[in-house]
Amino acid sequence: TPLTATTERRMRDSQHLLRETQALCAESEQLGASTLETMGRQREQMERGGGLLESALEDTAQARAIMKEMTRRALKNKIVLYCIIALLVLANGSAIVHLWRRKK
Repeated sequence: TPLTATTERRMRDSQHLLRETQALCAESEQLGASTLETMGRQREQMERGGGLLESALEDTAQARAIMKEMTRRALKNKIVLYCIIALLVLANGSAIVHLWRRKK
């Protein structure tokens, strides 16, 4: 009968639609699992990156302190050298004056 044929056709269409929906759900579930896995890896990378960044910042701060100390020592050495040069100039000047007075 036509009513039975229409019902059977609608049942087949519904079953086909149900299978497509189930396939779509399975695909969505796979995609969701893959996305979660990717996000987990990215989180680990970001955590490692954060640790590396902290380490780099600490190293930079330590290098800055070392550079300041080196600059301070270089300035100190420069001052000491200028003082030694001044003393040598004074000593030479004194020696020249002493020799010059002797000759007179």
